[in-house]
Amino acid sequence: MKELDEAFELLHRDAREAPGDLAGARARLMAELDGVTPLRKRRRWVLPAAAAAVVLLAAGTAGVVVSRQRTLTVATASEVLLRAADSIDVGAVDPKVGPGQYLLRVEHVKSSRSNAEQPDSGVGYSYLLEQEISRWIPANDRDVWQETRKVLGSPRLLGQNLPSGQVPPMGIEPTDDGQWAGACGDFFPQAKPKKVCGDPDDWDSPVFYARLPRDPDELYTRLKELTANRGSAPDTMFHHAVQILATGMMPADLRAQWYRAIAKIPGIQIADQAATVDGRDGVALGLTTEHEQRQLIIDPATGEFIGERTVAGAKPYQAWIRPGVETYSSSITTSVVNGRGQTK
Repeated sequence: MKELDEAFELLHRDAREAPGDLAGARARLMAELDGVTPLRKRRRWVLPAAAAAVVLLAAGTAGVVVSRQRTLTVATASEVLLRAADSIDVGAVDPKVGPGQYLLRVEHVKSSRSNAEQPDSGVGYSYLLEQEISRWIPANDRDVWQETRKVLGSPRLLGQNLPSGQVPPMGIEPTDDGQWAGACGDFFPQAKPKKVCGDPDDWDSPVFYARLPRDPDELYTRLKELTANRGSAPDTMFHHAVQILATGMMPADLRAQWYRAIAKIPGIQIADQAATVDGRDGVALGLTTEHEQRQLIIDPATGEFIGERTVAGAKPYQAWIRPGVETYSSSITTSVVNGRGQTK
């Protein structure tokens, strides 16, 4: 993806209008995932550490929540993905953006920024930067796009192990806050390689998705090909699958098959059966390595992509970050507006 070479990595999710009649399906399914009878408000299980344990097993095996009152068997990660795919098949509708209109995607993102005293020294510090990123995509993707980035609040220190304990303040980069515009989303014309309208390898281009197969097995093979230069390890395939899904450019007929292809990646687990991102509820599916766990959060009743998270693993990439610390999160909402720069 050429945007990965720009000054800031852009992550966007798919935009889709879920029919209103799926609300009941969501409630029933989420109640089933919780293992309880459907209620007006989905019940949350808050379990003391001494009285509960959560066992996360690989895809194809069930996750089990153990409490003093009962043992609940929930769906596997593969089952959640396949149910989400079925929901998309039944009710997914791509947003209709008419002439002169724009698809507005607003992303609430928290990302870590790390600095080492010297390369490979194992000594340094990390901050968490919070931003709101708004992107206006025209009905004709070859027309001018716009993106606005706003830094929210002050960066928060995530961890450090400097000998002196004195952590320098984090500087805000020119690409962290501002507004840009460009045809086909070419916001940084000086970036290399050059962004070209209609590039079949550009994840922001409809051409890329039009050329992808619609069979889950073939999509899985394509994911292997896309990650071959990085070894096609399961965590690498999952990482790329989430990033491509998160661009928001994937049409509905492909999204369902994409979920079915992701379900074939070994090692995906249910990381959180009651994940909440910016007030929206879903199921977090994660793939864990010794360094981190990458999570995809979806509403299995509608197939909606809610957001994503990254959590530091047992041996974080940065020695000064504690295991379990959230190093990245993203939530995106979408709407159709009548002009570039408008929010309603």
